[in-house]
Amino acid sequence: MRTDIFRAESIQQAVVKVKEALGADAMILSTRKLPSSPRDPYSKQMFEVKAISAEYGVIREELVNIKDLISLAGFGTGMQSMTCSYPESRALFASLVRNGVSEQIVTSLLQSAFFTMENQGIMENERAGFLKKYVLQECIKQMDTSDPFAVIETLGRPHVAAFVGPTGVGKTTTIAKLAAELSLKRKKKVGLISIDNYRIGAFEQLKSYASIMGLLSVPAFTKDDLSNALDKMKDMDIVLIDTAGHSHSDSVRMNEAEQLISGDFKISVHLVLSVTTDSIDMKEAARAFSSLKPDSYVFTKIDEAKRCGKILDQISTQKLPVSMITNGQRVPEDLIIPDVNRLLGIVLGA
Repeated sequence: MRTDIFRAESIQQAVVKVKEALGADAMILSTRKLPSSPRDPYSKQMFEVKAISAEYGVIREELVNIKDLISLAGFGTGMQSMTCSYPESRALFASLVRNGVSEQIVTSLLQSAFFTMENQGIMENERAGFLKKYVLQECIKQMDTSDPFAVIETLGRPHVAAFVGPTGVGKTTTIAKLAAELSLKRKKKVGLISIDNYRIGAFEQLKSYASIMGLLSVPAFTKDDLSNALDKMKDMDIVLIDTAGHSHSDSVRMNEAEQLISGDFKISVHLVLSVTTDSIDMKEAARAFSSLKPDSYVFTKIDEAKRCGKILDQISTQKLPVSMITNGQRVPEDLIIPDVNRLLGIVLGA
């Protein structure tokens, strides 16, 4: 590894010399301003840059390996043993965990990959590529997506969809984005109903979105109200229902919601969860709202979450297709109707 010294009238000029002599991957070790010569007080100011030749690619790879080993240090001996036997799995394990996928899920994926690799007699120099491909394929197998409004076949009645979930996950904003997508882009006749009689201003918020888009919106707080509201909207293609957010441990309000949207209305239910929520709380909320028999997941606020790997944990624990993802506050722009490849990219932080 060669070390060289370069001098110029500015740092920028010295760096240009470094790149010309040692290449773009050269590593700068130090820079300094040279003192003026006492013999020539009017001499030009000079700077010195010390750099090493471009073995940096090798150094960077070693630094990544060290970072991965540090990431693994906090995990159980089982994983450490596995990565000792299959060192090419370290980077993959650390990357998945850093993206928010749980150690349990990652370990399960890798153990399955190791078993398959041994059975198929994969050569050592092919292991790294095989592991990546296998794990990605297994992740895709866990995922399912759906667009509930791609085909509307309701025999002369509107497709009615209710959005349920904990407080603060962004149900109302999500409904506004979806209403804009359906009415403005897909040219569907859309109506909005709010059955949120707990949150102050809930209906007013929905109504303001509706008025901007020129959509009909009505409140409904009892089963009779809901029946009347749906009767008013019988000529619509799609009716979206905004429900009251509440804690998953609030059994009273959970029963109220269940009674209101169950029965003869034939309402599809979509569970809205925020990716900013802790994984354990997300799983508990999904378990509680499962009494409403949701048809799909809607994951919100991925723009506010540092890691989205917990989505894989959730859909592995309670299997439902993902119908929508939101990634910001803008209406209607920040709404994603994902396919499996787009979903995989989001989960893995692409």
